[in-house]
Amino acid sequence: MIRGRRSSSSPVLFAANGSTISTYGFIALQPNLGLRRAFPWRFMVADVTTPIIGSDFLAHFHLLPDMKQGQLVDAKTGLKANGTANRKELSSIKSLIGNTPYHQLLARFPKITQAPGRHQQHQPHSTMHFIKTTSGPPEACRPRRLAPDKLKAAKAEFNLLLEEGIIQPSKSPWAAPLHMAPKKENT
Repeated sequence: MIRGRRSSSSPVLFAANGSTISTYGFIALQPNLGLRRAFPWRFMVADVTTPIIGSDFLAHFHLLPDMKQGQLVDAKTGLKANGTANRKELSSIKSLIGNTPYHQLLARFPKITQAPGRHQQHQPHSTMHFIKTTSGPPEACRPRRLAPDKLKAAKAEFNLLLEEGIIQPSKSPWAAPLHMAPKKENT
């Protein structure tokens, strides 16, 4: 951890929750990423628990994160460095310098810039959701197969919802067919 006196020219950083993050200027470093070449860069020193390499650094050196394989790929040389995923819940950092109406609006409503999903805090509640059903087993019908592309998209979406704790597996015999339609942007 590098600490020191905060210079007056240091940018002001804000966490996603609106709190300020102290910065202490810049430092020139050359991190060893295990890709057999030099990566000299001027890093901002901030009071955070986990260092963050920004997209500007990755783009400048043509580095590509491969999240599925857990690797950092050097697009210039084709070399790959293995890494480990940090599963901490991290808030994003946004720099807000200025006094325009847009800066004031973002400062008043910081949640509008948060990504959906993991960054959302789930409020505890006692609400129980249920569907009243008749007694006895449900009506049976033949399973309907999804087209391969829709099946792949559905599995990916359900896995994401499972990982985020929004849904949970069930062994209930009650089910409803899944209807999927592409959006205008073909997503």
